[in-house]
Parts: sequence; structure tokens; C-alpha cells
Amino acid sequence: MTPPAPVATEDWPRPASAWWTVGVLLVAYTFSYVDRSILTILVEPIQADLHINDTQLSLLHGFAFVIFYVTLGVPLGYLADRARRTRLVAGSIALWSLMTAACGLTSTFGQLFGARIGVGIGEAGLSPAAYSLIADCFPPQRRSMALGLYAVGIYLGSGLAILGGGLVIGLVGAQPMVHLPLLGAVRSWQLVFFIVGLPGLLVAALAASLREPSRKLQRSELAHEGLRAEWAKIWSHIGAHGRAYGLITLGFAFLGVPFNVAVLWARPYLSRHFGMTPSHGAYLVGALMLVCATAGIVVGSLVCDRLQARRPDATVRIGLVAAFLVLPPVVLFPLAPTVPLAAAALGALLFFGAFAYGAAPASLQLITPNRMRASVSALYLVLVNLVGLTAGPLITGALTDYVFHDKGAVGTSAAIVGVGGALVAALAFALLLKPFARAVQAQADALAAN
Repeated sequence: MTPPAPVATEDWPRPASAWWTVGVLLVAYTFSYVDRSILTILVEPIQADLHINDTQLSLLHGFAFVIFYVTLGVPLGYLADRARRTRLVAGSIALWSLMTAACGLTSTFGQLFGARIGVGIGEAGLSPAAYSLIADCFPPQRRSMALGLYAVGIYLGSGLAILGGGLVIGLVGAQPMVHLPLLGAVRSWQLVFFIVGLPGLLVAALAASLREPSRKLQRSELAHEGLRAEWAKIWSHIGAHGRAYGLITLGFAFLGVPFNVAVLWARPYLSRHFGMTPSHGAYLVGALMLVCATAGIVVGSLVCDRLQARRPDATVRIGLVAAFLVLPPVVLFPLAPTVPLAAAALGALLFFGAFAYGAAPASLQLITPNRMRASVSALYLVLVNLVGLTAGPLITGALTDYVFHDKGAVGTSAAIVGVGGALVAALAFALLLKPFARAVQAQADALAAN
């Protein structure tokens, strides 16, 4: 596969073309999170039909998803640094969409676990390529907003999955079995996977039509034989700024814990604690996700872009602020005595949980040479998903099952795990300020030398 010829000049795409690319990638990311998050509204019927506990459900939500994400994420990122990124994105969307639909054909825990692994394989190819594409469409002072808009897909997708899943469950919940042409009788929760998975094939076709932007390279990169930044060179660069890369990953990984715990367990908590029906709980959590989390990342990204011109460490400071501000709602959510107060706390949790996630990928782009961006982003995403998507929800489920021995205690479990994640993130960001500033200056010096 031959990548398009890189150029050293700053020939940024026209704004309309650049924002169109972001828009299509946003739609793709939204679909990826719909497919990833739809499990959260199907907790009760899946547990009843497959006879699994909260810990096993957490494994389906996180570990099954990231097990091959971890294996293939880095190679796919490396491929995105060398091949046509738009084709990689389109192929990834098609694969995870088909595997999401395949979840609807499963009837055992093992089968569903295997299908979720397939979803992870497909989604591993999206974000590293998308980060690299967006970085080649916008100059540094505008990247946080562009990357933040792309990351809105997390919250649109999660919110739409919960809202849409609640609507479908409300419509077919009274009918545990649904008859489909060719397939015959299927469970209502299996139907949901067909509904959310198959439309992604249209998004794959849309992504395939995107134009590949030219890669903005330093002259030293252009002189590199075959335009290849081999892994030895990548590891050498990471090693030279190991403290900065390590703390960026640690900070944003643990900052994601409160949000990911809320995505999986907030809706079941409302049903278990307040007696809300799954569909009504889904409408509330989905609406809060769409409004509050989306507002959080947009506001955080705008603030970060404003600060970036004055402070090179703006992306880190946004993460530090978010880590402290997410703490109060994490604690207050399970303590709220009424649904309105719980909803207010959850809305604040989602707002501040999303606040820094436009700054997160932007921080990597600031300290990483162009030809390494997708590879480094893939490494980052592997570790962030292992901690935020897998460990956080899994520990919450395990605490509920094996420490409290009470499904109603899931709110307490979520608060313990969420507070721990936010505190680790705050410490990591505080330690990151100086090494990050040095890494940014080193990259600026390298560009000036060329």
C-alpha cells in the first residue's frame, strides 16, 4: 500500500474541506460509540438470558472489547503512519459494524464475548488514523477544537446508544421474542444489535470518499529513507521524553475512569436504587450524556485553544482542572436522595468527565513528529482503554459482586472507583507540567532547526 506523497510545506486544506473531514470522522466515531456502548442499556435482559453477574458484564463491556484492541491497535497505528488513512478508516468501520450485528446472533456468554472482540478489532483502526488526519488538516492553535469536535462522538454515540436502546427496549420489551425474516425468532436484545450495527456500512462508504490530506513533515523526515519512521526511531523519541508521554497516558487514562464507570453503571444504578424502568433510566442518562458531556468537551476545547496561544502546557492544565472538578459529583451521585438531585450530580460528572478530552489528543500532537503520530496515538489509546474502559468498570462490578454482595451497592462501588481514578489523574497532571513544557520546547526547536 503506497501512501500519498508527503510535503514539507504548510499547505493546509481549505477550511471547508478540513471541517468536512472532521464531520465525517465525527459521524464514524459516534457510530463506534453507539456500537461500543449499546451493551449498557441491555444489562438486565442479557444477564437474565445468559445468566451472568456484574463482573462478567463488565468483561463484555471492557475486556472483550480491548483484548484485540491492545493486540492490533499499535500495528494499525503504524499502518496509518504509512498507508492511505481514509481507506483504513473505511475498512475499520465496515468490520466493527458487521461484528456488532454479529452480537445479535449470539446465545451464550462465550459467543457474545467473541463478537465483542471483533468489534474491538474494527474500532482499533479508527482513532489513530483520525488523529493523524485531523492534525494534517489544522495548525496547532486550532487543533484542540477540531480534535474536541471529533471526540464529541464519544458522548453523542454513548448518549444515542442509551437513548435509542431505551426506546427499542420500551417498544419491544414486552415481547421477549421477535420474529425476523430468515432468522426466525430472536430475543429483543439481539434485535438491538442488528439495528445499531448494520447502518454503519453506509458510514464506511462515506469515509471511503474522503480526500487524503498531505502529510506535514519536517525536512529531516523527508530525508529519511523511504519516508519510514521505524519503530527504533519511534521508541527513541518516546524514550527521550518518556516522563512526558508516561504521565500524559497515566493522567488521561485515569481521568477516563469516572466517565466510563458512569457510562456502564449509572443507568443500572437508577433502576436498582430508585426503581426506574430500564427505558426511563435510559432516557434520563442518554439525555444527560448528549447535553452535558457534549457541552463539557466543547467548552473545554474552546478554553484550551484560547489558552494555547499563551501557555504551551494548556492541554495539561485543562486535564488537571477537570480531575479536581469531577470529584464532587462523583461522590454526590450515589448519595443523592432523589432522582432530580442524582440527575444534577450525574450531569456535572459527565460535563467535567468530558471537559479535557479535546486537549488529550492535542497534547500528543504537540510533542510528536508527524510520521509517528498515529503510532504514538495507538499506544496511548491502548493504555487509556485498558485503564478507563476495562479496569474501571470491571473493578466496580467486582466490588459490587464480591465485596458488598449487593447489586444495590453499585453506586457506592462506582464512587470508590471514580474518586480513585480522579485522584491518580490529578497527581499525574501535576507531575506532568514541567516535563511536558520541555517536550513541547524540544519539538519546537526541532521544527525551527529545519
